[in-house]
Order: sequence, then C-alpha cells, then structure tokens
Amino acid sequence: MSTLILFLLLTKHVIFDYFLQSWWMIKDKSIYGAFGGIVHASLHGVGTFAALLFFTPTVFAFLLAVADSLIHYHVDYIKSAWMKKNNPSTNSQAYWIAHGIDQYAHVMTYVMIVLLLTL
Repeated sequence: MSTLILFLLLTKHVIFDYFLQSWWMIKDKSIYGAFGGIVHASLHGVGTFAALLFFTPTVFAFLLAVADSLIHYHVDYIKSAWMKKNNPSTNSQAYWIAHGIDQYAHVMTYVMIVLLLTL
C-alpha cells in the first residue's frame, strides 16, 4: 500500500508541477501571498486529497492535503525568491542545485505523508 500511495503522490506531483502549471502561476511564486503561487499549491493539495481518499479517513486526508499545500507553497516561494534574487541561468550549476533541492523537498513531503499513514 505504501508504494501505491507514493506512486500516486509522485504522479500527481509531475502532473501539477509540470503539465498543469501555467506561466501566471510561475511568475507569481516569488511574491509571498501572490495569487499564482497560492493557486498552484492549492491544486497540489486537491491532488493529494484525491490520492489519499482511498487509504485514510476523509478528515485525515484533508489535513494531510492542507499540510502538503502549505509546505509546497513555502518550498516554491523560497526557491523562486532565491532565483529572482540571484538570477542564475538555466544552464548554471546553481540553477539546477536550486531546482534539485526544491524537488527533493517535495518528494520528502510525500515520503513523510506515507510514513504518517503507515504508523
């Protein structure tokens, strides 16, 4: 079951972070409280809620989805604010380190969700 939940969360992540993220979401993520970043993180929460509904009570799925949204928002904000301040080119090591840390933090959020569900 843990592997299936992690698979669903990672699949959700790829869909919402790469296929469904619009330019207006991306441009706003470096501004704390801006609409685009909030919508992007909220969509992640909706996806997390949907992925968890079959594995845990609705209230717990909702709480984990809210936590995922909040964590996702802040991880994206920190990375985006850093990118805006430092402006690394997409072919620089700094850019890819920042992107890698961002994605690692998201994956670790999903690992923590799975651990919480299996306690």
